[in-house]
Amino acid sequence: MKNSLVYIVRALVVGLILVSQAVAQESIDENQTVEEQNITVQELVNQEVIKPVIGAVEQVRVIPGNVILDARIDTGATTSSLGVDEMEVLHEDGQDWVQITINGHTSKHKVVKFIKIKQHRKASIPRPVIRLRMILGDVSESVDVTLADRSNFKYKLLIGRNFLYERFVVDVSLKYTQMPKLYEEQ
Repeated sequence: MKNSLVYIVRALVVGLILVSQAVAQESIDENQTVEEQNITVQELVNQEVIKPVIGAVEQVRVIPGNVILDARIDTGATTSSLGVDEMEVLHEDGQDWVQITINGHTSKHKVVKFIKIKQHRKASIPRPVIRLRMILGDVSESVDVTLADRSNFKYKLLIGRNFLYERFVVDVSLKYTQMPKLYEEQ
């Protein structure tokens, strides 16, 4: 049932894409059929160019540590954000580093940059940004992640557009559609 639902959703998405392509095409030769103008839905499905459909909440594997966290999928967030249990910013050899602890696993990372988070009626807070590998389903990518205190939030991990873009289709009516593949740290 779940696989057939996913297939139907994928076919609908592809159909919408094909319709929008046909509408956007400036000059259509009236003698051509739609199939001659565009790739068919079945060809797209057969070629597996369909992006995986994910829900509003998914399990994501975070590397290093090989920790699996429930993550809120947020298409409105530019950058992914990770709630850490402990964080210490270090200055070594003229560079900024951060030592973090997530679910009992401690690791050290080079700080890519600091960003300022604006808060309503409060001073801006600088947050370190590090690069982490995250795995959702079969997709494994290294992306920038802001580090934050997310203890007041239900989900420790928020997945933003920098991880989602061109990789997934989000259906907010679903949850836990993908299991993160295994990853062996080198």
